[in-house]
Amino acid sequence: MKTTTFATTLSLLATLLLALSLAFACGDDGDGGSPTATTDDSDDLPGYFADLQRIFENADDATNEAEDPLNETSSGAELDVKLSALDTYLGEIDTIFDEAIGLLHDLEVPTAAAEHHQDFIDGVRESITASDTLRSDLTNITTDEQLDDRLATFDSGIDAAVDKADAACLALQEIADTEEITIDLACED
Repeated sequence: MKTTTFATTLSLLATLLLALSLAFACGDDGDGGSPTATTDDSDDLPGYFADLQRIFENADDATNEAEDPLNETSSGAELDVKLSALDTYLGEIDTIFDEAIGLLHDLEVPTAAAEHHQDFIDGVRESITASDTLRSDLTNITTDEQLDDRLATFDSGIDAAVDKADAACLALQEIADTEEITIDLACED
C-alpha cells in the first residue's frame, strides 16, 4: 500500500501531539509566565515527578482515545473527510491540554527542575501555536495538494519547537535519574 503525505503526516502529527501531551505532564501555570511556584527543597522532587507521571498518563490516555478516529481516516478518503477528522482531532487535543493546564495550575516546581520545566513549556507553547495555526488554515484548503503542502510546512516549521521541548524533557528526566527517582517521562530523543 502506498503511503501518502496525508497518512505520513497524520502519523507525525500523532507523534507530535503525544509529545505535546508530555508538555502538559511537565507542567504549566496557564498564564504564559513562569511556573506558579518554585521550592528549594530537593525533597519536593519525588512529588513533583510523581505528579508529572500521573498527569502524563491521563493526557496520554485521552490523546490515544482522540487519535482513534483520526487513525481510522483513510488516506484515500475525500478531502472534506480528512479535513474534518484533522479539525476534530486538533480540537479534542486542545480540550485535553486545557484540562491538563487546569490540573497543573498549582503545581510547585522544585528549583532544580525550574529552568528545564520552563524551557519545556516554552518549546511546547511554540508547538501549540503551530498546531492552532494549522487548525485555522484548514478552512482555506480546497485540494489534497494544498493539504499535503500545508502539512509539510507544518512538519518542517514545528521541528525547532519539538527539539526544544524534547531537550528540556530529557534534562528533566536526567534530574529524576540523578536523584534516583524511578520515573519515566517517555521523552523523545
